[in-house]
Amino acid sequence: MLPFLIYFVAGALTGYHLYTLIALAAYGAPFNPLEFVAFMGSIGLVLAGYVSLFRPYAAARIALIASLLVWGFYGPAIAKLTRARFASVAIVTASPQRSPASPI
Repeated sequence: MLPFLIYFVAGALTGYHLYTLIALAAYGAPFNPLEFVAFMGSIGLVLAGYVSLFRPYAAARIALIASLLVWGFYGPAIAKLTRARFASVAIVTASPQRSPASPI
């Protein structure tokens, strides 16, 4: 029963998130093909949740493949966020100092 809950909840949450991203494409937002691939992975996780009730080993294989598809979308986003958060920031002055009376 625990694998069913884990697979189903993970598939439903990621599926909802990806569905909203895909739906925004109808309003002109840029569409990334990885969103569709990850959405198929979310559907695979929900399917693995259902299969886990009857054949747990087959469901584990389905969930592994589905989670790899989902990580194809979320993995690069997490890596980019981590690099941006922990990158060292160099202090650069935008312009040399001028006196207040100098024209721009």
